[in-house]
Amino acid sequence: MVAFPDSPNTFTEDRLSRDRTSAGCALKRGIKMGLGTALLMAAVGMWAVPAGDAAMQMIKLFVSVLMLGLGLMLISALDQAEDMPEVHLDTLNRQLRVVTTDACGNLRLREVYDLDALSDVSLEGHALTACDATGQQIVSIPLPDAETEKTLRGLLPQAA
Repeated sequence: MVAFPDSPNTFTEDRLSRDRTSAGCALKRGIKMGLGTALLMAAVGMWAVPAGDAAMQMIKLFVSVLMLGLGLMLISALDQAEDMPEVHLDTLNRQLRVVTTDACGNLRLREVYDLDALSDVSLEGHALTACDATGQQIVSIPLPDAETEKTLRGLLPQAA
């Protein structure tokens, strides 16, 4: 059995807009990668051409170090090391929100849980671990310091 949405136009428009943004992100990544690689290769290739005097060698050294630095910055910006989700606690609405970062660096709301509906919240081992009503772990993140843990214990009375 297949279930289609009630309005196919909304389904296709949502899909197209989502695909368009991911294509834009891929284009930005490709440009950064290509430009970074070109700058690194130019910084090294610059020394294949002989320089006339000491002043020209100093200029070549300055330009090649500059291109090397810019190329490394562009390539290192491609690293998506921040894969850990953010957890927002809304004490007024009694909600736990899990926010992730997409490939473009935009924040996306992944899930929202009622604090009262969580079956297990643990603050052990300098980490916040929360499980939903079915017992499935929804988030586990390290806590930066003891003050944050103390504040969370005050906000989450059910935390062990």
